[in-house]
Amino acid sequence: MFQRLALGEMAALGATGLPLLVIQHPLGGEAPEGVSRRVEQAVEQLTAMLGRG
Repeated sequence: MFQRLALGEMAALGATGLPLLVIQHPLGGEAPEGVSRRVEQAVEQLTAMLGRG
């Protein structure tokens, strides 16, 4: 849902070459354990984007 919006905004701003970190939505109402899992996934993505994974 928001990934498509982010890609559209990136294209409009001429920033299509930038990496995009994507997390599952929504976070609202998620138990702390679920949020922790999503944080771990985001950190893994970020680490890979930075070339350290």
